[in-house]
Amino acid sequence: MDTSDHNPKKLYDDVASSIVNLHLQQGKLSRDEMYCLLSILDLTVMKKNDYGLIELLKVWKSSVVDPELNDIIKATLLSIDFNNSKSIQRNIETISELLRYNKNLRES
Repeated sequence: MDTSDHNPKKLYDDVASSIVNLHLQQGKLSRDEMYCLLSILDLTVMKKNDYGLIELLKVWKSSVVDPELNDIIKATLLSIDFNNSKSIQRNIETISELLRYNKNLRES
């Protein structure tokens, strides 16, 4: 994928194709992981309201998270119904609480 390409449609298509390829051809993503990533792609490229999810994902990525909490956060992400704003908000709140709990564990 050419990262210098600034055409949003082409970028969307390239990233979506890569995600689908990781699931269908390489088996590196589960079906749920694929759909979650495609939904997040929709939120970002199509500039839809992400309710703070993208910033939260950045915090998660930059944090050292307990492996059990990491698994819970991942399962929470996979359970989001991206067609339901209440589901998005509720799960974002859950992930935020888990990251706060993790931070408290690390600081104590």
